[in-house]
Amino acid sequence: MTASAPTWSSDAVLRRLRGTGEGLTGSAGPGAAADRAMGRALTGFLDRIAGRGSGPAVDGIVALPFLVHGTHSGDPAPAEPAAVAHVLWWVAARYLDDLSDAGPRPSAAADTDSADQDLLAVIGITCHLAAEVLDEACRDDPARALRLRQELSRAWHRAIAGQLTDLTATAATATADEVTAGYLGKTGAPYAMAAAMGAVLAGCDEARVDAWRDLGARFGVLRQLVNDQRDISSGRYEDLRNGTATLMVVQYLKSLSEPERAVAEKLLAGCADSAAAREEFAAQLTEPSRLRAFAAATRPLIDGLHASIDEAGGVGEYVAGLHGLVDQTVNLYPEFLLGVRD
Repeated sequence: MTASAPTWSSDAVLRRLRGTGEGLTGSAGPGAAADRAMGRALTGFLDRIAGRGSGPAVDGIVALPFLVHGTHSGDPAPAEPAAVAHVLWWVAARYLDDLSDAGPRPSAAADTDSADQDLLAVIGITCHLAAEVLDEACRDDPARALRLRQELSRAWHRAIAGQLTDLTATAATATADEVTAGYLGKTGAPYAMAAAMGAVLAGCDEARVDAWRDLGARFGVLRQLVNDQRDISSGRYEDLRNGTATLMVVQYLKSLSEPERAVAEKLLAGCADSAAAREEFAAQLTEPSRLRAFAAATRPLIDGLHASIDEAGGVGEYVAGLHGLVDQTVNLYPEFLLGVRD
């Protein structure tokens, strides 16, 4: 994007979504109870984004379909429905992910009722509200609307498969290939959807849509790697506490000798209940030589994304924007050395 003539922004997408959420909370028509629940869930999500300072993460969610569309058309603005649908996908997915990370459901009746309402609301957001946005964008082109809906359905199917892998894999037994396959689902699938939707809205043929979907999936893997790093950088250590098989942990364990690995696995098991264990394991995981080794292992993914962007070609400023999006993601947490080459 050029600074002189912006035609889209994350803030504009979030403003649209806030307006949608506020409108839903005041609904009095058919399905009003569902509308109001969806509105509360959506505005609550937007409030949390503002409170957590999650701007860079949202920029990555929003930017991809705009940039894909811009490379083909020179005008990214018509990709807004894809960007909105992508954010709505994450409203639902992040709630479900938080639910799975939080452990047992609360026993108090009032809390259980609220949780049930929230769960129904996010299902409505992704099954109804996102589809409604896509249908409205293609009111005069039902074939294109169908293609967009198919992308939404495909994303959920593949993301559910990836999330199930994430819930069942253990760091002590999972391989790097298994973890990467899970990442391609749980985070790669929605980014694949966003990129493919941008291409569909730009009028691309099936072969080009397929290529963008593949690139989006690999970009999603990169985003998940960085999300793993954020968990450590923030000091929340949710992945360590939950025993999640992240790629950083799996590759770290693989690099150890058998005696070293036995000690590390015992320490990792202790992370479930011990803050001190989590601190110690995180310190070992982020020792500079370990980070450099992980960066080297990740380099083919990053280089492959840049190569695919160049291969796709298109309008120069948006091609440059896609390269910039990859680089921005790589450098969100520079202390992890992901963008450093030895």
